[in-house]
Amino acid sequence: MVAEGLITLGVSKFFGVNYASEPVQPLDLLVACLTLAVMVAVGVRPTGRLRLYGALIGLVSGYLLSIVTGILGHDQWRHIVEAPAFALPHFEGMFQFSFQWSMAPLFIIVSLCGALKTYGNLILCEKINDDDWKQSDPARIQGGLMADGLCVVASGLLGGMASDTAASNVALSSATGATSRRIGFGAGFLFILLGFSPKLSGILSIMPRPVMGAILIYVTCFMIFSGLSIIMASKLDPRKTFSIGIALIFGLSVDFLPTLYANFPKVLQPIFSSSLVLATVLAILLNQSLSWATRTGTRQ
Repeated sequence: MVAEGLITLGVSKFFGVNYASEPVQPLDLLVACLTLAVMVAVGVRPTGRLRLYGALIGLVSGYLLSIVTGILGHDQWRHIVEAPAFALPHFEGMFQFSFQWSMAPLFIIVSLCGALKTYGNLILCEKINDDDWKQSDPARIQGGLMADGLCVVASGLLGGMASDTAASNVALSSATGATSRRIGFGAGFLFILLGFSPKLSGILSIMPRPVMGAILIYVTCFMIFSGLSIIMASKLDPRKTFSIGIALIFGLSVDFLPTLYANFPKVLQPIFSSSLVLATVLAILLNQSLSWATRTGTRQ
């Protein structure tokens, strides 16, 4: 469902549109197609180090194509040139807290969905690194969830946005085969560097829409099939079939029929505001209720 949520964003940026009735931008489409073609051409190589840098090569190619076609103009680069090379981050709102009981239900749902998303990403990481993977390692999963939770708490205390594990990055690791822990340390150092360098972070902030769309489509391919492989890794019995199938059907209906749930009670609106949230809530409820029903029926 996380991958499905990226499809609308990725495809719209791929075609250079922001809303349904906006016409397709030919230059954006051309740059997106060429950028995706470069990444796919590098990614389908069976061997060689070049495959490790497929997304990076596509990113650089996309920027160059955007400059040549005029999608990236002088105004964007002017802000990058004028930005300082080093600056201290602004900690606005640090340690300024407020609490609203009305937000508690939504907070619980979002937190639960975030934890389950991290759980799935951690399983993907295990599966990528183990060809004979059968089931998850509880100790590793527990450590990963604890680390993710501590990062969220730290971000909140500093007045920043909540952090989260990125399924797209896990999929990128699967695409490139680069899963070394040293890469994680290197990425952490890069994020710290970006936090103190407006010039470097500014380069990423002006990423052209078609380049972003091509990269999203590239990594979403691996996210979809990684998710399917995990679902199919264990034998599907009727309980799992209904838990997954019903959750997916109603979750997808939020994106296919967005106005269908508009008149639902306001207290339930947060559940139907996102396909991921609805699918997660239904999957949990169905799995627990059907498990209980199965155990009860077996005892009888």
